[in-house]
Amino acid sequence: MCVNAALTAAVASAAGNARPVGVYLSFESVPTAASIEIMKRAVESLLEPAGVTLAWRLTSENSGDESFAQLAVIRFKGTCRSSAPQPPNLFGSLGEVSELATAASKGHVLPYTDVACDEVRKALTFVRQGAGLVEREQALGVALGRVVAHELYHILANTGAHTSEGIAKAVQLLPDLVSAEEFKFDRRASQAIQNQLKEK
Repeated sequence: MCVNAALTAAVASAAGNARPVGVYLSFESVPTAASIEIMKRAVESLLEPAGVTLAWRLTSENSGDESFAQLAVIRFKGTCRSSAPQPPNLFGSLGEVSELATAASKGHVLPYTDVACDEVRKALTFVRQGAGLVEREQALGVALGRVVAHELYHILANTGAHTSEGIAKAVQLLPDLVSAEEFKFDRRASQAIQNQLKEK
């Protein structure tokens, strides 16, 4: 068995026995169910190589009686629907990192972040011309998923640093948020997440 295959098998085995990470969501503007489901699948796919499983909840549903390996709270600001996209802008950060997410408290990144939906929606300018509502909602779900995965990297790896490549880069082109090309964390980012979760 090659090294990469052995590492993948070990991560998969560990993930099967590990408690999930609880991710609590709140929205200023209620998105479509389809785009949120696509977002969730995109995030899960991106974090799977690091051995992370997620349990999705709404902040309003928090009863305080569930146990998770770690918690993350994500607040979606603005309009998380594909209507009325913003004017095009070829450059932009991969999500709007809140001060809370990048701030440290006694050496730890706090598990709160904001996602600026109006900024993410700028990426829809790069969806193919003539795309219908369903395709645009799918693209928005993918874009939100990539942004959320980026933010969860900071929280789960307990770092404000970025990598030089992959989805943990500090800056991405907006077209990449809706690109059909594969996005993933580089090995360094995945390892950082794994290392932190082992300490929980």
